[in-house]
Amino acid sequence: MTETWGNRPFRVGVIGAGSVAALHLDAAADLPEVEVAAVCDVRLSAAEQLAARFGARAYADHTAMFAAGGLDGVLITAPHSLHAPITVDAAAAGLHVLVEKPMATTLEDGQRMIDACATHGVQLAVGHVLHFLPSVREAWRILRSGSLGRPVVITERRTARYERGSRPDWFFDPVLAGGGILMNVGTHSIDKAQWLGGAAATSVHGYVWNQPGVEVETESVGLLELANGVRVVLSVTGTGLPFHDETEVVCEHGALRLSRRDGLWTYRGDEAVQVVTPEQDDIVAAFREQLADFVASCRDGRAPAVDAAYGQSVVATALALYASAERADSARIPGLNAEVAA
Repeated sequence: MTETWGNRPFRVGVIGAGSVAALHLDAAADLPEVEVAAVCDVRLSAAEQLAARFGARAYADHTAMFAAGGLDGVLITAPHSLHAPITVDAAAAGLHVLVEKPMATTLEDGQRMIDACATHGVQLAVGHVLHFLPSVREAWRILRSGSLGRPVVITERRTARYERGSRPDWFFDPVLAGGGILMNVGTHSIDKAQWLGGAAATSVHGYVWNQPGVEVETESVGLLELANGVRVVLSVTGTGLPFHDETEVVCEHGALRLSRRDGLWTYRGDEAVQVVTPEQDDIVAAFREQLADFVASCRDGRAPAVDAAYGQSVVATALALYASAERADSARIPGLNAEVAA
């Protein structure tokens, strides 16, 4: 039976008309319980082009889009530092919010978002889409089953192109982006380590470096300690290396390796088993499942799979890595009462 918002689909608008917005809207088009109603971007031509694919209205100002009505929720894919003011405006308009990661660029902005959505009685979900990727979900299930024993050490390594021209210019503006490769790509890695490790980070020791002429960092490494004692080694680099996205989790009785190139493998003694093949790892399906969870949380009044408190914990870890790098010493992370999302 098709789930609807009352007797009609849940109507969404998206703010930001880039490549990530297109993934969200392609996911929406695959869900009969969702209707793409509006697209907003300060570049009106970009909004019009994306909106035309879905028969949606186009706007250059999100407040005008909200004032026009006809929406139940919004997907925010704007530059990172704009997440907070747009979320506050959306909540005041009575709209549920799914905001892309990182949730915010400061903890103060994140709290403003949480407070606004609580005040107006709307949902606030954070788009850590890896929670819906088949290989990552299966890795989480295996680790929670206890079949490999307790996780002890996690190694998380990721590369991405991070020179000018590789992505929109705002990613290289430290105010709009809130940082460089750590805040943008590294928050994926922090999220994955925390979720698979079963706890939020409590302390870090970090280092960042930027290529000459680039205002934001293009390299980041860090050591993280999670609240349950699991140690994490984190490396995110943007300088010319081949694509690499791999996580290794060493446990008491075995290990697993999660790779975008090779899929998911488990190891026990001399036995190596491929659990998920790369072909089964579907990012489009992950965006679809994420949106379906968001809509269901709005309909049922339950918490989304990735809530705002958890989103804050990822931002807090990234900010602590920056602070550690600046003073060349370890940094503690303030307690945020965040539970690792299920």
